[in-house]
Amino acid sequence: MDAFLSVSDGSTYGQELREYADSLLEQRFTKPSWCLLALEGDHPVARAALWSMPDQEAPTDIVLIDADWSDDELAVGRAVLSRLHELARELGGDVLSHHVDDPPAAPQYQEHEEARIHLLTTSGYELVRDGLRWRYLASSSPAPQPEPSLAFRPLSEVGEDAFVEAIASTYEGTLDSWLNQNIEQHGLTGAARTDFGELQGMDYRPEWWELAYEQDGSLAGVSMAARNPSTAVIAYVGVVPDHRGRGLAPHLVRRGTQHLLASGAEEIRGDCDRDNVGMVKGFERAGYEQFARRRTYQRRAD
Repeated sequence: MDAFLSVSDGSTYGQELREYADSLLEQRFTKPSWCLLALEGDHPVARAALWSMPDQEAPTDIVLIDADWSDDELAVGRAVLSRLHELARELGGDVLSHHVDDPPAAPQYQEHEEARIHLLTTSGYELVRDGLRWRYLASSSPAPQPEPSLAFRPLSEVGEDAFVEAIASTYEGTLDSWLNQNIEQHGLTGAARTDFGELQGMDYRPEWWELAYEQDGSLAGVSMAARNPSTAVIAYVGVVPDHRGRGLAPHLVRRGTQHLLASGAEEIRGDCDRDNVGMVKGFERAGYEQFARRRTYQRRAD
């Protein structure tokens, strides 16, 4: 692992990347056998690792990519990714994702943006989401906002099946390109159930996952807060079609934010598709600042 991590020794963020890799191993989001290192002689020159939720055997992402970015052909980097694709297939992986943040941000601090994207696209990856990253600090003091009269029921009360059906209802007509890709593949309910299962791999409390209802008992939306290995996050917020355009998204974001702040979170993050105007306004009006662009690339492991 020292050799694996040494590829980033020349980076401004070398220490942060070491700490991130250590946290992934400790929390079982990756394992040493999923970390691939390329050597020229005895000199480490490129590396990358597979990633999955701790309870999953098949990898879903590639992380910690680093290579000789001065090489126009990026030959060694492409060789590392090619071998990881083979390993992912052997492990039962289907689709692999990688996120590129601009500017570099925690936890992967991805420098050399243009070369990194070139490496991905020449290795068969396609852009599936052009998104925005949002951040809320516990020290922030946003102006108070009027709150709609919603009633909230937690996951432990409504049950998993009802919660999945509620998520599916918020997927209808979504402007999120990534969600639409999952819906096209699995259908509304299938996509909701798949995403719900993946989110369950995060650290959360059942009372942080809530369904919001109007006073007449109709479902209005979903709010899901959680923690990933590096920070607290707004994992998902959705509004059902009949209730869109009423400013409910900021309220649902604030609801999750309040749960995380009460648990001691100092910083909370969230992502959304840059074309999803409702969620962009939701984060803005909930007091979040947009601090980075996040592009998500995917390719089939086969």
